[in-house]
Amino acid sequence: MKTLIELFDNCQLKNVIAGLNFKPEKIIFVGFKQNMRPQLLNSLEKFFNMKNIKADIKYEYVSRYDYSSIVERLNNIIDKNEDCCFDLTGGRELVLVAMGEVSATRKIPMFQFDLKTGELIHVNNCSSIPLPKKENISIEECVTLNGGAVVNPKTDWDMNEEFCKDIYSMWNICKKNPNAWNNNSSVLASLEKRAFNDMSLSVGSKIKERDSREIDNSIIQSLADCGVIKELRLQKEYISFRYKNEQVRKCLVKSGNVLELVAYMLTREISAENNNCYNDIKVGVMVDWDGIVNGDIRTSRDTRNEVDVFLMRGHTPIFVSCKNGAVTKEALYELESVAEKFGGSFSRKVLLTTYINRNYSARNFIIQRAKDMKIEIIEGIDKMDREEFKNALAQRVR
Repeated sequence: MKTLIELFDNCQLKNVIAGLNFKPEKIIFVGFKQNMRPQLLNSLEKFFNMKNIKADIKYEYVSRYDYSSIVERLNNIIDKNEDCCFDLTGGRELVLVAMGEVSATRKIPMFQFDLKTGELIHVNNCSSIPLPKKENISIEECVTLNGGAVVNPKTDWDMNEEFCKDIYSMWNICKKNPNAWNNNSSVLASLEKRAFNDMSLSVGSKIKERDSREIDNSIIQSLADCGVIKELRLQKEYISFRYKNEQVRKCLVKSGNVLELVAYMLTREISAENNNCYNDIKVGVMVDWDGIVNGDIRTSRDTRNEVDVFLMRGHTPIFVSCKNGAVTKEALYELESVAEKFGGSFSRKVLLTTYINRNYSARNFIIQRAKDMKIEIIEGIDKMDREEFKNALAQRVR
């Protein structure tokens, strides 16, 4: 195949899957001008550049309601280009019908892809079509294809064996009382502002009255017992200790990090146990909505969201949100909007939470809303042991 004639679709994955797998010399997109917006075309071309696909890309605009002119345009394209094939994976009904007619009369190969499996489906005249070489899509490529940008493309977590053990030690402490853990993380973060030695990772401070109501001595002692903090001195009006290392410090001063890292660690294990079924896995992926990164995240006014755990299985993006506490409707809307924007209609959404809501009616509302949004919820993760958590996660993301 030298020339791929592609029906343009609002779903970008439909636009690129054939070109990604066949790598033709030329790709001609046929569609309606109002749908082929410059932003979509720009993202599409960025994606092909990232995949090092050097095809000559052209665009042909057709009338939305003039069937005869669409057939004529398709015939003109075939007359002017060599070895043409039609991809029916995307596009609108009228153009699909026109392609069917032209394929039948001129014996043009016509096929489509199953986006869920990545399998090629022969539709008509496909005896000469070569077997496609399946290509995966990375997280950064998926976000770029959908008009965004990854702000922090590389995770800075070193998931060495010792740190993985520390993560699970901290999670075992956290899950005994997630709310107390969240409060304690806030206190540790505030203590740092008063007295933190960045070089030695040491903290030493008087305990203010507000701190004394929120500091949880049992959590602090448990952290010392498992070795993630050292040299603990805990008195009525004073506390001092040293973090084991910088990665542990990040886990303890931001309440959600431990749960996110447990989910990240378990999905890596699931992938390794299933022939590396995920081609890309990242934690804490910051995505920029317009694809233009303007400076530091702390000072930029760009619209950005953080994806707690982001997986790619072939072409399918999976968004995992982690909530170490109650789930709000806003959390569902955020997960839905981010997945729709950066993954499209074929993305999958999973929400992990210790509990949904203590209020019966509010809980039922969240469950129904999640069902309507096709968000799968795994509830009660703090009550699960490691294997139960991993199995529940594997059922939702495999």
